[in-house]
Amino acid sequence: MAIEPLPKATIGEIIGLLEFLNDFKSQKEDLFELAKMLNMDIDEFSPIVDAAEILGFVRIEDGDIILTEIGKKFIDADINERKLIFKERLKKVKIFKDLLKFLHTNKDLMADREKVTELFEEELTHEDAEKLLNVIIDWGRFAELLGYNADAEEIYIDQE
Repeated sequence: MAIEPLPKATIGEIIGLLEFLNDFKSQKEDLFELAKMLNMDIDEFSPIVDAAEILGFVRIEDGDIILTEIGKKFIDADINERKLIFKERLKKVKIFKDLLKFLHTNKDLMADREKVTELFEEELTHEDAEKLLNVIIDWGRFAELLGYNADAEEIYIDQE
């Protein structure tokens, strides 16, 4: 499995960026100016932008960040619709497709955290594998695509 790490950005940070960008009439802003407006340096701002771009909520063009149609739809949606949109976006992200495929190979649609981390460690350091899994769990739980049992340290496909 070729691992493409995800940026370390929380759901709240991604939504905050989209809502802030949505407030601009053009729904387009210079990346560096937007970072300044949000009182963030580019190193802390970039992962949030990268996450929103991976999910297709924004696109970057000539140094500008632009809210996409799916980004606008997400912002205009209620919480349940947002979760559905987020879920559909995650299903298009390679690491989620690979993880879902892996979980489907298990009869109970789950795997323990250690096993998933070891899978990622084929290409990443242990620390990076753990960080990636934390982002996957955070995003997957929000979308109600994945669940995580902290006591048993198991990740599983969330059954609707």
